[in-house]
Amino acid sequence: MLASLCIFCAVTAEAFHYFLGEPSGPMAIVAVAAGYLLCSSIALWVQGDATQRGRGALYDVDSLIFFLWPFIAPIYLFRTRGWDAITPIGVFLLLQVGGVLFAALLAYPHSMAYFRPRLP
Repeated sequence: MLASLCIFCAVTAEAFHYFLGEPSGPMAIVAVAAGYLLCSSIALWVQGDATQRGRGALYDVDSLIFFLWPFIAPIYLFRTRGWDAITPIGVFLLLQVGGVLFAALLAYPHSMAYFRPRLP
């Protein structure tokens, strides 16, 4: 549950920074920290799940997951759960979409400018 909250907040912070026009200063630092939080929460979740399921992890596999989580995490899920991996992947995608929509709601005037067609 805590990993889900971290993923949602990290995605929201990154999208909020993007919708505001990528301002510099403290907002940029928070957006970078949110990117690292997203990667690390996924890596820690996979490592904790492997320990809970009694699967030994390779040496330094957590840093591999940190950098390559879009590839490694789904492979891990399908290897450990089979087709039941669709549920956690679906929850992850819902958290991503929900975070982006929540950020668009928070940055409403700026986010609508992003979605308007731009004339050349």
